[in-house]
Amino acid sequence: MAEAAALAKGRQKRERQKTVRRDAILAAARKVFARKGYEGATIADIAKEAGVAAGTVYLYYASKTDLFAALNAQFFHAIQTALIEAEAPPDVRRGTRARIRAVFEACANHRDLVRLVFLNPDPRTEVARRMKTADEARHKPLAELLQGGMGAGIVRQGDAMFYARLITGLVTSALYQCFVQSDGSDVPAYEDAVSDMIIGALTPA
Repeated sequence: MAEAAALAKGRQKRERQKTVRRDAILAAARKVFARKGYEGATIADIAKEAGVAAGTVYLYYASKTDLFAALNAQFFHAIQTALIEAEAPPDVRRGTRARIRAVFEACANHRDLVRLVFLNPDPRTEVARRMKTADEARHKPLAELLQGGMGAGIVRQGDAMFYARLITGLVTSALYQCFVQSDGSDVPAYEDAVSDMIIGALTPA
């Protein structure tokens, strides 16, 4: 029993170490991509930033594309988390404003990641194809919120997934304009404009 417990403890320690190293490599990639862009960055650059050998990077991420895809997933996870965890009242008007504010706050806290994700992907690349494949999973939480609102009679009836795609497109465009085209200093104006558009579209006739 003692030997089995020691083996299990050893495995847990190794898994924790792997997680820490994986996260460190991803954080290093985030810094290097922000400095050099996707095309300019190399695995050697990322390994140097992380303080590991280049071969170690490949133990955790098969390619530069995998690293970029992981950062892209990290970005959308931050948005989804903000959307779901926002302290949003149940009515469409206040609930929408609270969720939009939470999303913009999350992006303000990850400005380097916003610029990285929006500026670097090429539509012809494997990264872009992965992003497109993951879209339905990303839209699902919002679609479920909308479906619940339809059931409660506070959201206009329709295809919840279709609405989720439209809203995501609008918010994404606003985030790009706010944090990439602009310097992020006019966040309240973007929040208000986007919220008003969404509220107008979702409020039952």
